[in-house]
Amino acid sequence: MAFLQQEESVEEVSDPSFFDTDVLDQFEVPFGEWIDQSVDWIDTNLEWLLDTIKWPFDTLLGFLVGDILEPAPWWIIVLVMFGIGWLFRSFRVGLFALVALSFCGLLGPSYWLETARTIGFVAVAVLLCVLIGIPVGIACGRIDPVWSVVRPILDAMQVVHSFVYMLPFIFFFGIGEESATMVTMVFALPPLIRLTNLGIRQVPEDVVEASRAYGAPEFRVLTDVQIPLARPAIMTGVNQTLLLAISMLGIAAIMGAGGLGRLMFSALSGQDVARGASAGLAFFLVAVTLDRISQPVDGGDQASLLARMRAAWVHRADPESLLQDADALAKQEHAELNYGGHPAPVMKREGLGLKIAMSGAVLGLVSVFLTWGSDAGLITSHSRLTDVDLAGSSFNGLDAKGGSFFGFFVLIASVLVIIAGVTRLSRPNASRFLSADGATIAAGFGLGAALAYMWASPDDAVSGYSDGVGVYLAIIAMLIAVVGGVLSLSDAPYAPHRPVSQSIEWHKLFGALIAVLIIFAGSVSGWSFDQRDSSVVSAEDDARIQELRDQAAAIPAMTAQNAVEIAAIINSARRLDKAVHDGWTDRGAGLGPLVLLLGLIGAGTVVFSSGVFGSDQHKKWRWSVLSITMGAGVVAVAASWIATLARASEDGFISGVGAFLVLIGGLFLVASGRSLVSEFFRTEVFDDELELEISLPAPQAEESITEPVA
Repeated sequence: MAFLQQEESVEEVSDPSFFDTDVLDQFEVPFGEWIDQSVDWIDTNLEWLLDTIKWPFDTLLGFLVGDILEPAPWWIIVLVMFGIGWLFRSFRVGLFALVALSFCGLLGPSYWLETARTIGFVAVAVLLCVLIGIPVGIACGRIDPVWSVVRPILDAMQVVHSFVYMLPFIFFFGIGEESATMVTMVFALPPLIRLTNLGIRQVPEDVVEASRAYGAPEFRVLTDVQIPLARPAIMTGVNQTLLLAISMLGIAAIMGAGGLGRLMFSALSGQDVARGASAGLAFFLVAVTLDRISQPVDGGDQASLLARMRAAWVHRADPESLLQDADALAKQEHAELNYGGHPAPVMKREGLGLKIAMSGAVLGLVSVFLTWGSDAGLITSHSRLTDVDLAGSSFNGLDAKGGSFFGFFVLIASVLVIIAGVTRLSRPNASRFLSADGATIAAGFGLGAALAYMWASPDDAVSGYSDGVGVYLAIIAMLIAVVGGVLSLSDAPYAPHRPVSQSIEWHKLFGALIAVLIIFAGSVSGWSFDQRDSSVVSAEDDARIQELRDQAAAIPAMTAQNAVEIAAIINSARRLDKAVHDGWTDRGAGLGPLVLLLGLIGAGTVVFSSGVFGSDQHKKWRWSVLSITMGAGVVAVAASWIATLARASEDGFISGVGAFLVLIGGLFLVASGRSLVSEFFRTEVFDDELELEISLPAPQAEESITEPVA
């Protein structure tokens, strides 16, 4: 009976119509099963091949990351990256690498180790891409059939999403850095091959034929003619490969690779905003450092990292188009800067101002070694209970209990002013910002740090603190340096590359307004967050904690249970009773009024530099320098506070977001004048003009020499 019912039910099932969507379910092409069968066969029979493929990745990662980067002291890695940046690019790029990588290690525990792993992971991926991509690109450029075969493969590598080929690599090589490096290579390799091929093909044919006509063998034609002339394209390909490898760090973290990508992935999984922000900043700094070091020398540093990564992503299918923009930019810069003259000599007031600025800087150097504070720590009294009462002790400008980073920034500013002055007086053709405007900006930075220390108030619990002579001398010294810098600007022979706008630049005024609003918001926000037990635990909670400790001492079996309850009480107090102090209270050092005053003065200088009261280009340049100077002073105040607390604070006491907002506001002021200041260059004089000056009568010659030559 049951059999008959089953038969009837089967007979009731009818095939869907051909025009019905369900008809598609009646047919199945087992493509996935075919691939699964192939993977199983490869895994079973070609284990030797998989081990051979994995060997270079495993060896390089183990050697570079495991044997060199992880055990090496941080300062050695930082100095090596500084040297690489200096040798391959410029001193400025090397200095940025030094500062950026050092800052990565200050973001929290294990951040430096993950930073070193990230550098190693990217270096191995790019190195293997170079070893494979450049020879393949050269073969594609010289042999058309090779390019015909490789081109569709590159198209597939760029079109297919990395998630598609991620699973086979994980299956064959396991979860870890090896498989993550392979997936990164598949994604990042095509631009290098394409650009190398294009560079070889763009070498002028007449040059190649001439080398062959002189009897050069094909190997010499390649190594002495084609590769050198294709170098800009090849280096652009290396840079694009690096950018794409960096963009794959998040995918690599999903595949089990270490580094900063793993920190970001864990922060995302745990919804940890603080950890995610710190990991993101470290990732950004490492990415910018590697990008700047790998850029072609002719390409310049015109675009930001995000813009360059976006360009690499957008043009991953046609990276050849990136070369056209780079060539146009290089030709434009060459046309603008190649004048063929000699830098104008130092003018009278310019030289006098630089000498005055250097005199102030020398006093600034002396000031940091004198007493800045006595009987208590001015800044550290907020962050360390032990520094509230230090009767009979005094501290100089570099001591953690004294000037700390306030003094360090005065020292750095003084050194920069001296370097700028000596360099400009001895070599008029020196670096652009080793000049009058550079010295003025550096002096403003030091002045902001010195004023902040004098303005700051110790913690309310301090009763006997007194400022030392060093801080007053530092303020006087930096004021002298600023005055000298401003004097040197009065007749410094500078002119713009392009005509300066004669209309009011409303975008600068808007930027200054935004800067003041950000600085004001930062001044009234928290400058310090105190979550120490002594600050957040109430008297009732403290009594309860003491009761639990006494109970645990009397009954040892209750120790573990009471410890859990004590931790819960403290964590609840930290979560609900944070002691937050803004920039206007003494508990927050009271630096809010100072930064707001400096910000308003800086905004006032922007009003003049934007052309509201006139469009004279040299006056706009000088006011722009002053707006940068005031912005640098605001930055110095916030940076000194943040860095000093990072150097000497108890667990649970940290600087607040208010100081960070002030730092951003100061950078807005700096940005408001940077574009115009960077447009100005030292004017040039030419041999025929010098001969004319020599032939003029003495009074006329003297007058012509003291006037800047446009």
